[in-house]
Amino acid sequence: MTLTDERVGACPEGLVEDSYLARLGDGDAVWADVRAHLSESRAMRLRECVFLMLKPDAIESGRHEEVLAAMEAAGWQLLHAHAALSCGPRHFEDLYKYNLTVRNEQNQIGVWWLNGRLYGMGPSLALMYRIPPVGGLTAHQQVKRLKGASDPFSGSPGELRWEARGSNTALNLLHAADDPISTAREFLIFGTPEQLRRALRRADAIASGKPGGGPLPGADVREQLFLTQPGRRSLDLASVMIRVKSRIRAGEPGAAVRSATAGTYARYRQIAEQDAGIVSRWHRFCALNAEEGRLLDGLPQGEGASDLMRRLAEPADYGFELSAQILAECARRGLTTDPWEQLALDTGLYYHQERS
Repeated sequence: MTLTDERVGACPEGLVEDSYLARLGDGDAVWADVRAHLSESRAMRLRECVFLMLKPDAIESGRHEEVLAAMEAAGWQLLHAHAALSCGPRHFEDLYKYNLTVRNEQNQIGVWWLNGRLYGMGPSLALMYRIPPVGGLTAHQQVKRLKGASDPFSGSPGELRWEARGSNTALNLLHAADDPISTAREFLIFGTPEQLRRALRRADAIASGKPGGGPLPGADVREQLFLTQPGRRSLDLASVMIRVKSRIRAGEPGAAVRSATAGTYARYRQIAEQDAGIVSRWHRFCALNAEEGRLLDGLPQGEGASDLMRRLAEPADYGFELSAQILAECARRGLTTDPWEQLALDTGLYYHQERS
C-alpha cells in the first residue's frame, strides 16, 4: 500500500488534533501509512494513547526516574517501553521533520545543527501510555500540559520539565507526540509494527477490563532501563560551568588565586551537589560569581587570574562563543571535557544567550 492509495480515504477526525503534521496537511498521507499496519478499528484506539521519548539527557542525568514516577502518579497506564539503543541523525530528522521545514513558521532549521546532536549522544527510552480523557482534555492535551514549556527555565512548578530539572530547550528530558496520528507515526520510527499492535492490544484489554489486561509490569521497564546505563550528573549550565571553572582554577599558575577563592569554590561545589531547581541554582551561581569577581579584583598585581577565569566570573556577559573559548583553553591546558559537557556548554550557552 502506498501513501497515496485512495482506498484508504481521509484520516478519521478523531485521530487529528493540533499538530504540526495536521497544520501542514499531511494527516491523510500518514494515515495511509498507518493503515498499512493497523486495522481502522484498532487504529482508533490511538485516541487515548500517546507516544513519548525519554531523551538521552534524561537517561544521562538520571532524571528519568522522576519523570516516570510523575507519569505513574498522574494515572497514566504504560503500554510499551523499549530502549532505543542506536538513535542517530536519521531518527532525529524523522521525528522532527515537521519542525524542519520552512512550511512551519516555528521551524528548528536555525538550530538543527545543535539540537540534532542530542540523539547521537546515547540511548533513549521509547514509551507508549494509555491516558483516558479527563476534564474535557484529550490524552495528548493532558501530556502537553504536564510536560510543560520547551525551555524548562521558563516553566512552572508542577510541570515535568521543571520538576525533573531539565537543562535547556535542547536538553529538556522528554519528547511527546502532538496527536493520535503523530503517535502512530513517531512510534514506528523507533519501534516495529508488531510492537505497536501489541501496545494497542494491551490498551484494548485495559479499556475492556479483560483478565490479564493492565499496565506494563515494572520489571519489564527496569529491564529496558538497565540497557540504557543511566547516569547521575546534572547537565544544566550552572552545574557544568561549576565543574569546568573548578578545573580551570585548579590549573591556574598563581597560588594566590587558589587561596583567595578557596571558600567561594567550596560553595560552588555545594550548589552543584544540591538537588535544587535550575532557576534557583542559576541565581545562586551568579551571586557567587559576583563574589569571586571581587576577590579576583583584589589580588596583588602580578598574581592575578587568567583572562578566561575572569571572563567566567561574569555570567551576565556569557554568550555562545564562550563555549569554544572554554574548550580551546581546556585543550591547551590538557584539561579533559567529555562530549556531554561539550554539548551541555554549547546548548546551555546558546539558549542562555537567546533567553537573555
